[in-house]
Amino acid sequence: MDIAKTKILIVEDDPFVQDMLATILEGGGYATDKAGNGLEALEKCLTDRSIDLIVSDVNMPVMDGIQLIKEVRKRGMEVPIIMVTGVSSISVAVDALSSGAIDYVLKDEGIEETIIITVKRALAKHQLKLQNLQLVADLAKKTTEQEDTLSSLTAIISNMPDGLLVTNAQVQITLANPALGRMCGIDETKLIGQHCQDAFHGNLAPLFEMICSKTDHPVAVQIELAGGRTGSAVAAAIRKQLAFSEKRDEFLGNLVIVRDITSEKELERMKDDFLSTVSHELRTPLTSVLGFTRVIKKKLAEVVFPQLPPADAKTRRTVQQISDNLDIIVAEGERLTTLINDVLDLSKMEAGRIEWRREPAPIPEILEHAIAATTSLFERKGIAIVKNIAAGLPSVSCDRDRIIQVVINLLSNAVKFTDSGAVTVTARRRLPTDCPLEGGEDFVAVTVSDTGIGIAEKDMDKVFEKFKQVGDTLTDRPKGSGLGLPICKQIVESHGGKIWAESSLGNGSLFSFILPASQNPPESRRDNDIAETA
Repeated sequence: MDIAKTKILIVEDDPFVQDMLATILEGGGYATDKAGNGLEALEKCLTDRSIDLIVSDVNMPVMDGIQLIKEVRKRGMEVPIIMVTGVSSISVAVDALSSGAIDYVLKDEGIEETIIITVKRALAKHQLKLQNLQLVADLAKKTTEQEDTLSSLTAIISNMPDGLLVTNAQVQITLANPALGRMCGIDETKLIGQHCQDAFHGNLAPLFEMICSKTDHPVAVQIELAGGRTGSAVAAAIRKQLAFSEKRDEFLGNLVIVRDITSEKELERMKDDFLSTVSHELRTPLTSVLGFTRVIKKKLAEVVFPQLPPADAKTRRTVQQISDNLDIIVAEGERLTTLINDVLDLSKMEAGRIEWRREPAPIPEILEHAIAATTSLFERKGIAIVKNIAAGLPSVSCDRDRIIQVVINLLSNAVKFTDSGAVTVTARRRLPTDCPLEGGEDFVAVTVSDTGIGIAEKDMDKVFEKFKQVGDTLTDRPKGSGLGLPICKQIVESHGGKIWAESSLGNGSLFSFILPASQNPPESRRDNDIAETA
């Protein structure tokens, strides 16, 4: 506290003592004010809030020092009060201290020194008291805020429609909300403290296996809930960042969210059944339309058109228009047939009704076959295709025709969205340490990269969704059914592999898939890598 700004009120009925105290305090650098008795001092305190300290005599007319202390405190004023008393009045000073005085000074020959020391000590003590009171108030406020926050979080967790589960690093359950209990048909309060292996078994065993996976990336699994319902569980590791440490973040446990997806699954099943039924119903009449259209086109070209007078310009235009219209009917019919076949294929794959003809197959032969099947597309657009296939690749156990279908689809997409540059096909062997699949076996990675228009970041999550066309569909006419990549995803994942995309707008795209290597050796080996440009 600044001494020059500190104001002390001297309360003393003896003018000589009053002046003496004022002289001493002002000599110490303090500002002073005077009052002749307790009542006068009380009135000054009520009207002048700048008074920082009161130095008061005990025995005074009208209102003594003890009564002054009580009146000041009764009015809620915390101004510190020092009592000045004679040697024979020490017991009175003690009473004053018990009534709320902060200190006392004896009226003796040493008062000139003791009053300054006592004032400084009293002001410091009072300042410390104010700071403590502020700290207590701040602590009470923070405590209230934390209690409110905790209460809100508890209410949110308790009323979440999705199940919530939290474990510690030892896979013991520390939190489970009521929704999880309802979904799993268990009492969530009894889960607290249990090990996940004891809590989740039977149809909930995949939940325990997911929690124990200890992966740095979120893991999803489908589980069977109570009452025959279906749930989707997603688990993620909880890590605490360690400040000023080069060590890895500390692992605290796992967070699991469980959502009831029974309705979504039923809707998806109904949609697939509808698409499958419609596709079956369309296939037969569409086959007839295409067949008869081809017959009509052939008969017109071989029988009818030769009979017409070639010199008539109007007749030639009509003939050409009819031929063009028939070509459009055939082309659109074939496109619709492809779409129907894609829908049926995808429905069968998702329902697990497709038969995979697995056998060891060399990846180079699969890639060569797919490249040969799409060569005309590259020649038509003048796009180069670069092959970068490593030597000695292991075979993969797969349905050869289906993997060829995947590569053809990726190549077709690459050339479709590339106007200049090249498309590169890369195949490499990867070690188990690089493998993102479970099992730990070797695998083969195939990548198709292009120099095309690329894919915007906001569209990356949609490239493998059914019937999705990325890009601006208002300005860019959709160039496919939107089922090619979902079919590729189903084929690759059904072979125990994984497929993904990397791209940015204007910088081309890179589509990769990996398949577990077969234990059988490849049928042929090459001494050097294949690196060609077709």
